[in-house]
Amino acid sequence: MDEEITLGPRDAVPLASGNHEAIMIDVVTNNYRLKKVYVDQESAVDILFYRVFKEFGLEDGQLTPVRTLLVGFTGPPINPEGVITLMVTVGQAPKCRTIPVNFVVVKQQSPYNVFLGRPALNALRAIPSSLHLSVKFPTSGGIAEVHGDPKVARACYLAMLRGQEKVVAQTTSLEPYIPGEEA
Repeated sequence: MDEEITLGPRDAVPLASGNHEAIMIDVVTNNYRLKKVYVDQESAVDILFYRVFKEFGLEDGQLTPVRTLLVGFTGPPINPEGVITLMVTVGQAPKCRTIPVNFVVVKQQSPYNVFLGRPALNALRAIPSSLHLSVKFPTSGGIAEVHGDPKVARACYLAMLRGQEKVVAQTTSLEPYIPGEEA
């Protein structure tokens, strides 16, 4: 895992990059392929939304209590439900990494399922590029590159603007993960 991570003229720049879309990727966790994962370099925590926590079949008793409020740039502080550590796989074999992620679970409406913040990105040693709508990180199989989905990013963003987070959140977000099958 000593390879140099580069972004250059050979890296594709999706047409959507002109629209400044967010990086939205898929990950595997809790035996599901989870879509609508927002790569958030500004977040000091990794966030799992409560409805997804429940879709995983997890119970409130599995949460570790937390007393710290989450404070963002908009709205009032959020009181988290707790913290849970889940193993998260990013990338496709053989270029993937599985890391433990301490998710702060929050009961908030959101078209997103997860925010991967700085803790997870740093654990992956990841380099996100909003221009390329991708994330690169080292693996034992070489440098992995996970591409974002600009259509999903745009749909989530528009839902937020329209206040229709519930509508987008109800769309399929989990697919059972079967090792060896491609996304």
